[in-house]
Amino acid sequence: MFYPTILINETNERHIVKDKNYCICGAKYNGFFMFTRIDLRKIRFKQDQEITCPTCKSHVKQKC
Repeated sequence: MFYPTILINETNERHIVKDKNYCICGAKYNGFFMFTRIDLRKIRFKQDQEITCPTCKSHVKQKC
């Protein structure tokens, strides 16, 4: 199954996108008020095996 993900450079982990500012685990990836087209291009759809954040990965396992 594919999920919208984003790679956070500070931790070098791939997280699942929850909304326009936060990931499922609570990490903030967009600190700006406006959400631009460039921000949308950073979001990539990846399979669940490619998610590296342990909290986001456990959320995927709970859903199945």
